Amino acid sequence: MPFEVSIGDIYFPGALVLVVLLLPVFGLLDYGLGRVGLYRRALHPSLVRVALFASIYCMALLLFLPHFS
Repeated sequence: MPFEVSIGDIYFPGALVLVVLLLPVFGLLDYGLGRVGLYRRALHPSLVRVALFASIYCMALLLFLPHFS
């Protein structure tokens, strides 16, 4: 992601900004999938959570990348 965000003369990479913006989205999905019972059926619930966040991040990166290049 080629853009940067400056907050108080400190530059943050766009990927970090995207991660911070996606944390609430991941939290809601994680809560919903936990309520449904997906994690009880998974062999490694932590691995499912990491894969879920990675897929959300990659989808958002592919969605927003053409706007910043």
